[in-house]
Amino acid sequence: MEEIFIMSRFGKQIFWFVIALTVSVQVVRSQNADDLGIGVKKAVSDYDAAWNKKDVAAVGKILADDYVYFTSMGGTSDRKSTLEFLASPSYKLTFVERSEIVLHRHDGKIAVVSSRWKGKGTWEKGEINDDQRCGQVFIKDGRQWKMISEHCVQLKAD
Repeated sequence: MEEIFIMSRFGKQIFWFVIALTVSVQVVRSQNADDLGIGVKKAVSDYDAAWNKKDVAAVGKILADDYVYFTSMGGTSDRKSTLEFLASPSYKLTFVERSEIVLHRHDGKIAVVSSRWKGKGTWEKGEINDDQRCGQVFIKDGRQWKMISEHCVQLKAD
């Protein structure tokens, strides 16, 4: 009887050790991926893919509820206005490219990204011919990175 008690107690210890080890490995793996900025870079890529397809629902999942866009002309746009702009039939892109992506700060909860964004197209009978330097701020919301802010400024032509 005493042997069964010792074995079951020992078995429980091994069981809980294996569970703890498994959880620890998963946490370390996710931290290592985040330490490298993989999650943030994926969020930027997912955002661009959704934006370029004018997928309002997918962009909406990436933007934080209190998202704000600072325009190159000094204005601001909230999440709702940004999604309405994207959904507008008068907004059409014929060329887009994001390059020079740099992760400047990343602490597992907040990430700051800079990039160069080029876009051509039309909006309300006007021409879009942008070459901009953009800064994006992401926050970790559970397992997902959400964009809380973006600021783009037009680059001067040489």
